[in-house]
Amino acid sequence: MFERPAIEEAPPAVVPALARRLREPFPDPEHHPGLQRRLNPRNGERVLQVVPKHVAVYWPLPVAAGFWVLATLVMLVRWPSEPAQLLWYASCVGVAVAVAHAFVEWRDVFVVTNWRVVRLSGVLTVRAATMPINRILDMTMTRTVLGRLLGYGHFVFESAAQEQGLREIKFVPDILAVDREINNAVNRETRRRERLAAEARRRRAQDAADGVEPTEPIEGL
Repeated sequence: MFERPAIEEAPPAVVPALARRLREPFPDPEHHPGLQRRLNPRNGERVLQVVPKHVAVYWPLPVAAGFWVLATLVMLVRWPSEPAQLLWYASCVGVAVAVAHAFVEWRDVFVVTNWRVVRLSGVLTVRAATMPINRILDMTMTRTVLGRLLGYGHFVFESAAQEQGLREIKFVPDILAVDREINNAVNRETRRRERLAAEARRRRAQDAADGVEPTEPIEGL
């Protein structure tokens, strides 16, 4: 008897997958595939905080909407006027640009884990920038007068590798709490590495006392 050929599953449709990606909000640690691929939960990595942009970053949207309302009123009063129509069309373009800008900012998210800091951004082309916690050499927090009134600030990270994708993180809400979370993660990682180094020194001392020859790493591994 002939075996029936297996029926291959059709690949997922592109349009529903794209629509689902566009509707995806800022990363949920449990259901965000891009974030889960970069985590290492088996070795103890966990998400400490997911930080979306502060609402102040969306200021062009209400400004463009107000300009569109004003242009609409002018056009209703002076419809035959060509300048009024051009003003209304320009306001429509401004609203579209403001909506696109708001969506791009909505997709730009900062994630803090106990091992690293991650920045996920992009709409169609997703960009992920990561920096290990132990490579943060300096962290500058800036809070302008408006930022102190509205409750946001900006971070500037300095690291040994100078990752450009994570150098500036702007419009961070409740930046003091995020700063404390990062500092605590840095301190915990520093203590963990110190414990590992002390344990390695203790093992080498014990091996030396027992007369065990230290093994050299194989070249190329």
